[in-house]
Amino acid sequence: MVKTRKFVEGDSSLATKAVWDDELTLIFCELCVNEVNAGNRPTTHLNSKGWENVVALFQAKTQKNYGKPQLKNKWDTLKKEWRLWKELLKDSTGIGWCPSKRTVDATEEWWAEKIQENPDFKGFKKKGIEPRLNDLMWQMFGGIVATR
Repeated sequence: MVKTRKFVEGDSSLATKAVWDDELTLIFCELCVNEVNAGNRPTTHLNSKGWENVVALFQAKTQKNYGKPQLKNKWDTLKKEWRLWKELLKDSTGIGWCPSKRTVDATEEWWAEKIQENPDFKGFKKKGIEPRLNDLMWQMFGGIVATR
């Protein structure tokens, strides 16, 4: 677990810096989907009860002491990433998923065109959003994320 020093006047405690890998991200998304399905996402984020459940279950399943601010930050980051991913794939045909590369299976020309369209797409050339994670993110954010 990575520790970082919080520079708050009168507070010398250590704050846990959230470090995310694919497994932790999947666990987080599965827990969030459970809360969405339980009706604990009335608007664009989970409500207090939803966050309370996610924090407790995430800590129990992972032994990571991540609090609501860290988990909410991950939610927001995933939402932005998913929005960009959906934009990348919008109106695309003849492409698939390459499990060995862990990204979209497309030609260099397709990638060049997409990256020229939006340079932020470049990161997805090395690693995209895997189908299982994409499905979870659709359940988390579908209907609340405006796509262009």
